[in-house]
Amino acid sequence: RERQIEKKREQANKIHGAARSQEVELDDKAIYGGEGGGDISYEAALAREKKYRERKEAAKHERTSELLKKEDDKQKKMLEMLGFSGLKPGEKIKIAPRQP
Repeated sequence: RERQIEKKREQANKIHGAARSQEVELDDKAIYGGEGGGDISYEAALAREKKYRERKEAAKHERTSELLKKEDDKQKKMLEMLGFSGLKPGEKIKIAPRQP
């Protein structure tokens, strides 16, 4: 029984020892991605990331302004439907008195 336990420990040490000894070194090209096989620097990777974020922010801004315009159109249509199309911002709504 003890021999079996010893064999298991040896096997475990061999497996875990092999995993610990595998150290992989990656260069900047592997980490940041290469463009056409040229050398890439950290600064170039930062510039690419900044450009990506700016494009994403511009698309987000465009979508937001589009949705706001759409919402304004909906509000105007609702006011026209209710008969308040000439209403100015901040102006009180005047309701006609009921007919008895």
